[in-house]
Amino acid sequence: KQWYQRRVREFQTFQYYFKRINLRQDMVDSPSKDKGDSCGRKRKLESSPKKVQQATGLLVSVRQKGNPLLSSLRNVPYSFSEELIVDYQVGATTACLFLSIAYHRLHPNYIYDRLKGWPVHESVKHRVLLVLVDVPDSASYLEELSRVAILSSCSLILAWSDVEAARYVEAFKIYENKPADMLQGSKDSSYSGCLNRFLTSIKGVNKTDVARLITRFGTVKALTGASVESLAAIPGIGAKKAEKIHQTFNRSFKAG
Repeated sequence: KQWYQRRVREFQTFQYYFKRINLRQDMVDSPSKDKGDSCGRKRKLESSPKKVQQATGLLVSVRQKGNPLLSSLRNVPYSFSEELIVDYQVGATTACLFLSIAYHRLHPNYIYDRLKGWPVHESVKHRVLLVLVDVPDSASYLEELSRVAILSSCSLILAWSDVEAARYVEAFKIYENKPADMLQGSKDSSYSGCLNRFLTSIKGVNKTDVARLITRFGTVKALTGASVESLAAIPGIGAKKAEKIHQTFNRSFKAG
């Protein structure tokens, strides 16, 4: 951000000294090597409006006008661009092509032509092929598109509704500058936190049940040795849940 603000100030100084619009346009359109790094950087800032837009919203190709996915975008602003090669430019280094299986059935060469016109470039680190699964028998098409994604250095993302596809596009933009561990969420590493995760892994057992079990038996050792009757006697547990807890602790382990 500081780098961008510094470049904006330099660019404003540049405008002050070159007030004639034609002169500034000529310098942008016909850069010369003897102008120096400073002018080169200013010209790059002026001739790259996409980067300014990417900082505030999502860039969408005009090809996507009418796509129901757009009506489900709620958390990020977007604007249309006629210059995009891809369908969605969701970040400085992330771009996305969209395809529905129904459209692919009618136009099987479409995705191949789009990928052919989207060469692999080092500036785009994350290439995404977002596929809407909107037909019942899609196994063969998904197998084909999986091969296409691998050969095109794309990540294949599947969505089963327009809303789900929109959530993926929004997530790509929202987490554009976030570290990967942001997706994991925080984990409570305390004894009570580990105990809660351990016991709630049993189907049907929630955190309230865990609190009641520990209050009644005191330790995990006492809990693992409890009978079905003593477990069922605890309010909120019941016979079925008590049976599941008892089976979890007393089921024999099978090797191989």
